[in-house]
Amino acid sequence: MTWICLLGPSTTGSQAIALHGHQVVVLAPPGGAIPSEVTAHAERVVFCDITDHDATRTAVDRLAAELGPPRLVVSFTEHAQEVSARIATGLGLPSVSPAAAAHARDKAAMRRLLADTPYAWPYAAGTPDDIAGAVRAEPDGVAWIVKPADGAGSAGVTALESHADLERWHAKVTAGQEPRTRGTADEQPGAARYITEHAAAGPEFSVEAVSAAGRHTILAITAKQTTGSPNFIETGHVVPAPLPEDDAERLKDAVRCVLDRLGIHHGASHTELRLDPVHGPVVIETHTRVGGDCIPELVQLATGRDQYDHAIAALLGTTPAQPPAPAAPAAAISFITPPAPGTLTDLSLTPTHGILRWHFDRMPGADLTELHSSYDRIGYAIALAETPAEAMRTATEATAGVRVHVTAHTS
Repeated sequence: MTWICLLGPSTTGSQAIALHGHQVVVLAPPGGAIPSEVTAHAERVVFCDITDHDATRTAVDRLAAELGPPRLVVSFTEHAQEVSARIATGLGLPSVSPAAAAHARDKAAMRRLLADTPYAWPYAAGTPDDIAGAVRAEPDGVAWIVKPADGAGSAGVTALESHADLERWHAKVTAGQEPRTRGTADEQPGAARYITEHAAAGPEFSVEAVSAAGRHTILAITAKQTTGSPNFIETGHVVPAPLPEDDAERLKDAVRCVLDRLGIHHGASHTELRLDPVHGPVVIETHTRVGGDCIPELVQLATGRDQYDHAIAALLGTTPAQPPAPAAPAAAISFITPPAPGTLTDLSLTPTHGILRWHFDRMPGADLTELHSSYDRIGYAIALAETPAEAMRTATEATAGVRVHVTAHTS
């Protein structure tokens, strides 16, 4: 039996590898908990810094000396994408290229590659001073969105709807009060990097795809709910997105263009877009991995297609291990957000028909903060229904009915 090296303890990723009949060897960061679902499928777990290429390559080489060459080196974890791609490519294994993984992680690089397509807005990138110069150069009142160039989870996303908004943002980031990202090797070490672009209107979507030797298969389109301006933190998703067929095709065409331009020819991808009523599809970001927020689970529930299974199959050059078996025509997730900062003292909910699963990331005694990013959410509910509208309504009403009691911190 051959083995596949999985960077990061992905429960569904390890299951997909096992379904294809390969031994699973998981490389995981030291000190982290390993889910029982991972150990149930893994031949072994090796601890190393999976964001460090040299340390990870050393671990893979040691395993190869014992087990023979791996069949694949793959990761579904955001921060191990470039390391996984470099090692797989170095071993001559099918993989997204290191350059494509790097371009997907760097929102400024992605926009440079898309600049002459119909799917990008005017943008600027660089330090906070660079961002300020670009926004000040245009008339007051032109709306911009600014975010860390390699951020995730909506952290640091801010709408700048006026020059006054810009000055407040600039003061915060230069004072170290906002999330920072680190510069690449060709910039000053430690320089904070941001991307800003004209704000698009219209609803937000993500497109879940798998590529095999440059051929892109769209598994689903996800419709998103967010808090809106100024931070656009995601509060819900539904699959399939309730869209006219021509709009769905426009989104699919945009994603195929993005994947081709970035050279994402292998594996899973997750691309976020807005459908601007005038401009059409506008790309927000793309990733060489599956989406977060349980989106792959929603896709499998509503379409029967497992993106992890399809990604492993695409890399192996085989067919998916599982036949499609949707659980319902539509699936949705709604997130519970903190009502106020303080100590969570009690949680209570009312059982709701149509809810498949509840999950809570915070329990009584936990400290809650204001909602700055996806990482501040408390939990979620997943609903199944006959239509996307019904699924989203059921999930949203269920989470709205959760009673969250918070005791304010005393100074």
